[in-house]
Amino acid sequence: MKPCSRHGRPAFVVLLAAAFLQPAAADILFRGDFETGDFRQFSGRSRNARPGDVEVAADVVHSGKYAGRFTIHEDDVFNARQLRAQANGPKVTVQEGTDTFVSFYMYMKEPPQDRDNFFYWEGSPPPGWNNVMTWWVEPKKDRAGAVVKFGTGNLGRKGVHWEADFEVGRWHQLGMHIHWSEDPAKGRVKLWWDGEPVLDKPVQTKGPQTAYFSQPGIHRDPHSRSVDTIYFDDILCATTLEEIEIRKPGPAKPE
Repeated sequence: MKPCSRHGRPAFVVLLAAAFLQPAAADILFRGDFETGDFRQFSGRSRNARPGDVEVAADVVHSGKYAGRFTIHEDDVFNARQLRAQANGPKVTVQEGTDTFVSFYMYMKEPPQDRDNFFYWEGSPPPGWNNVMTWWVEPKKDRAGAVVKFGTGNLGRKGVHWEADFEVGRWHQLGMHIHWSEDPAKGRVKLWWDGEPVLDKPVQTKGPQTAYFSQPGIHRDPHSRSVDTIYFDDILCATTLEEIEIRKPGPAKPE
C-alpha cells in the first residue's frame, strides 16, 4: 500500500508539490575577498597593465589579511582609447525582469587626481559591447576633496543619477540592487552608500545582451598622466539583498 497524507494524496506527491512551492535558495554568485593571497578568485586582469599595478596588498585591508590594490599610470594602456588597471569581477546572465545584488568596500589614501571609473556593468556581444551603468570618483571642481557618482549609459552619458562626497582615508561600502530591463520605466537601481539607502530610481539597466560583466579597479581615458590608487575588499555578488551584507563600514586597520 502506498503511504498517504491525511488528505488522501500519496505522501510523495505532497512532498514533491511542497518542494516546488519553496522559494529558490539564495546564492552567492561571486566572492572576491583576496584572502587566497592572489587573484585566483577573479578570471583575469587587465592586459598590458604595468607590473604591480593590479596586486594583492596588506597595507590597508577591510577584513582579513589582504585587499586588492589598483594603481593607474599613463602607460597602463589597454588600447588607444583606454587606460586600465582592473580585475575581471562578477559576470551574470540576466533576463528581462531578473535581479542582481552586489556590494564591495573601497578605499583611497589620497583624493583622485582625475576621473577614475571604478565599477561598471557592460554587456557582452552580440550585438556589440554595451556599457549600461558606471560608478566613478573624481576631484571636486575646486580640487578640495572628491565626489563619487553613478550614471547610466556608456560611462554615464545618459545621466548622473546620484553623487556624494567621497572621504579619503576610510573604507566605504557600495551596495547595489539591479533590476534588469531594457524599458526605462521597468528597470530599477537601488543603491546603498555606507549602509544608508541613497537611490531608488527607475532607469534603463540593460540592452539586448543577456550577459553582463563588471571589472573593479580603475578605467580612464588615455589623456591622464596622474597616478591614483584604489583598494577593494570583500566583493560579493548574490541573488538576494541579505547575501551582500549591507552595513556601515568600520575604520581601516592601522598601516
